[in-house]
Amino acid sequence: MADTNIIGKTVLIDRQPAVLYSALGDLSALVANLPEDKKAMVTATEDTISASLQGMSFGMKVAERVPFSRVSFTQTDGTPFDFSIKAFFDEVEDPSQPEADVKTNFHIELDAQLGFMMKMMLGGKLQSLVDKLTDTLAAAASGRPVDLNPEAFV
Repeated sequence: MADTNIIGKTVLIDRQPAVLYSALGDLSALVANLPEDKKAMVTATEDTISASLQGMSFGMKVAERVPFSRVSFTQTDGTPFDFSIKAFFDEVEDPSQPEADVKTNFHIELDAQLGFMMKMMLGGKLQSLVDKLTDTLAAAASGRPVDLNPEAFV
């Protein structure tokens, strides 16, 4: 198994870290925001989420919560490879607008243990997957419409 580390791009979100932490710290809230036709493929609690896509089942659970700065996730049983995802929320004050709310630098890191075949199939797509996930979460946090079609991420 080869260790694959992907560090996603950093985006600036016009929300406080506590808001982002709360949104990603409760996985059941993510399902509530899915389009009705996608909710049937996803099951979630506050600590776990699982989905079936193209005959494959994926799942993850919250491994660690560091209030207002990081939420870490790991795979659950049945997921085809071992992975961990960390979402980071770094507070940024805007000196040009001292009266404005605090903003957040947000990024995602992915660590995956991929076999040779999985690395050949997924290796080149993982960076774009992490960056697209970052953009999608940033858009949702900023109140912009997002495409939550799971096939768009594959």
